[in-house]
Amino acid sequence: MPFAELVMPCDCNKKTEADDAKDCPEGQSFDVSQGKCVAKESAFGDPKADSTIGDLAGNGSDVGDKQEVEGCPEGHSIDPASGVCQPNGSDKTDSIGQTNASIATEKKLASIEKSLKALSEKKPTAEISNLDDGVYTWKQVAENMAPSLRKFGKFEFDINLESLRSINTKQSKDRMGQVTESFRASPLQLQEAVAISGTHATQDLDTDVALVPGGLSFRPVFEFAKVKRIEAGMDRARFFKTTIPANGSQTVGSTPSQATQTFTSIEVTPSTITGVYLVGDFDEIENSPFDLLQAIVEGSAASYEDFVATDMLTTKSAEGTLTPGLWIRGDTGATVTSSNVASVVFDETAIAIGREYLENQGYLRGGIKPVAFLHPKQWRELITSTNVTSLATRSAPDIWLKAELEQFMGVQLVVSNAVEFKDQTNDGYNAIICVPKHSYGIGIKRDVTVKMHEVGEDNQVRVNTTWRTMTGVIDATSIVRVSTSA
Repeated sequence: MPFAELVMPCDCNKKTEADDAKDCPEGQSFDVSQGKCVAKESAFGDPKADSTIGDLAGNGSDVGDKQEVEGCPEGHSIDPASGVCQPNGSDKTDSIGQTNASIATEKKLASIEKSLKALSEKKPTAEISNLDDGVYTWKQVAENMAPSLRKFGKFEFDINLESLRSINTKQSKDRMGQVTESFRASPLQLQEAVAISGTHATQDLDTDVALVPGGLSFRPVFEFAKVKRIEAGMDRARFFKTTIPANGSQTVGSTPSQATQTFTSIEVTPSTITGVYLVGDFDEIENSPFDLLQAIVEGSAASYEDFVATDMLTTKSAEGTLTPGLWIRGDTGATVTSSNVASVVFDETAIAIGREYLENQGYLRGGIKPVAFLHPKQWRELITSTNVTSLATRSAPDIWLKAELEQFMGVQLVVSNAVEFKDQTNDGYNAIICVPKHSYGIGIKRDVTVKMHEVGEDNQVRVNTTWRTMTGVIDATSIVRVSTSA
């Protein structure tokens, strides 16, 4: 058979080298040339090189001599009795364990020493930032104020836009799902003035400080404007607008007439540092039953909302400064060139005509909803007008019951006393109807920054809250001014 031809004969009585090796003691191997077991070279190295006294055992001389050999694996040593590598004893193991424990202890002590050194180093300022990520609450900021002032004499932190807006506003969704912001129903308890009056020595005290706004507007306007942060090394924000080129027929073989498209840049430069400077006396801070420094900071930061709203709706939109696309009376919707008119109230006609103008100009394509900024008096006149009263009676009672009229005729309604008041023979209010994220822009060079430091010789803590923010008109054609009597 072909398979049988490949089978080699076998001598089953032959003893192999491997078999002899199995009979050797641990640490030795069978040497074929000598015909006996000898020490493994891997364990002992080169016998001739490693021997320090004489020949190795087994070569016929000096069998009893002690041999110093190298090459045992880690954790092993030569056994003088057997001449082979054996695991280290318990004493050795214990010694290694103690050494490792000592090393770990030294590392731990070094780490603790490093941490203590870092804590003892005096830094020039204490900084708290990134309030928007929820790491630092107002309570935590307040808790860090006093220790930082005692240790460093300074305390500084920034309040970004989102954190600042959360102080005074809340977000809600209307029936159409549109997100709006409004002043909190239960306003944060603050105080604008530093001076403390009234007796508080023995009473069960309420440590919340009631805010007295004093006519300031806290209605946010950021959500209705383009907001641009000015990066380091830059001093202004630049916005752009363009016209839409006119179309026309084109004849094959002839060069068409060139259309015109104009691009315009609008610069907003917040060069002025604006803010609030207050001083708190040591004794007032120490005697105050509430956190006086926290109240000072929050009150100062709150005025930022009023500044931005006033800058946009009064300063930049002022009569004589802004030339709007349309200027109308608040009652009839007739075009005017001055707000110096008597007995003019605000009603739904102005809303309808203002929206009509923006629609006709093409600003409301894609379902864009314009926004109307009304003075509180104009708001009251609107909801008590004849047609709105009829609407509230028939189908929208919340207009009266809850003062809910966030939209009217497809126009968002925002009530703000930052709307321009015109002091003249017939005082007037100038409401603004515009296109959100288009008509106005806001450039921010510096968020609200709070710096406070001790003046020991005067026994005072001085708090300076500053910002660099400016608004600007991007597209005046998309703005409607509505004038009524004040």
